[in-house]
Amino acid sequence: MDSETEGIILLLGVTGAGKSYFINQLKNKGPVTVVEGHTMKSQTSRCQVVQMVLEDDDGDERSISVVDTPGFDDTERPDGEVLAEITEFLATQHALGIPLKGVLYLHKITDNRMTGSSGTYLRLLQSLIGDSAMTNVILVTTMWYMLRDEYEGEGLRRQTQLSEKYWKPLTDKGAGVTKFEGTPESAWSIVRKLAPKEPVVLDYQRQVVEEGRDLVHTNAGQSLLQKLESTKVEYTIKLKNLEDQHDEAIAIGDKAVARDKEKEISEAQDMLKRIDKSVAKLGAQPGPRIKEEVARVMKGQTAGRAVTVLAAILNITLFVVQLVVGV
Repeated sequence: MDSETEGIILLLGVTGAGKSYFINQLKNKGPVTVVEGHTMKSQTSRCQVVQMVLEDDDGDERSISVVDTPGFDDTERPDGEVLAEITEFLATQHALGIPLKGVLYLHKITDNRMTGSSGTYLRLLQSLIGDSAMTNVILVTTMWYMLRDEYEGEGLRRQTQLSEKYWKPLTDKGAGVTKFEGTPESAWSIVRKLAPKEPVVLDYQRQVVEEGRDLVHTNAGQSLLQKLESTKVEYTIKLKNLEDQHDEAIAIGDKAVARDKEKEISEAQDMLKRIDKSVAKLGAQPGPRIKEEVARVMKGQTAGRAVTVLAAILNITLFVVQLVVGV
């Protein structure tokens, strides 16, 4: 089955925000056909696509595709690598001419405060999307099922605070706010809020694909670079202090403290390596390469196969969920 898609909806958020859980609820909404991505180039990806195929009483089909992306702030993967992977998807989707219906940005309601890291990634979200596409964004609170009944009021207070304070720069530009109840019905109802929207092109897609910029010279790349440079300064100072403390422990013969400091020094050095790796990833210029490959792969393909071609190019798995209109 390969119904022509009416558009794609992108899931974004930090690691642990519930993107994979959301996508799994969509897969639970109806019978699933799994279409494996065929490797057309050496590349692996953690993205996955759920194509919701809707069939009316006359047997006519249309579909909307929802894409799970890797999360930022992952202890296992540098942020630059995550941005590069999301870039591959967005650039390929744009080059294929598949309409982008919008973005769902997931945030845990169980976070009792907005951390500096959360604020950083929210600014990154703004720079990825741009003001002109903000009306096609929904900010989604997740993990409500983890709150005890007596704390639901506190959760509602947090959502109000997010909407009126931290998310105000986005909602003022037209972004919506909703809650995900953790069920297939709730996931599908959220998708349906974006499905009728007119397609948009993100600022980031224009900069990468149409203007051919390298990542560091995009608005999103600059936003991430500032965060990385700030973190590098912090960890460079931390590493120097740890080395001084280690030397002092050695001087006074405190082997236990010295061992502890050696472990902390190793962790700080690892973090600095991750930062350098992220910065290096921002030097990539994927737009021209992706446009060339899409043009090559699409020779002889029909428009209706665009989503399958997308999955094949990126070597990702496509889950097709068959629904009946009105369900």
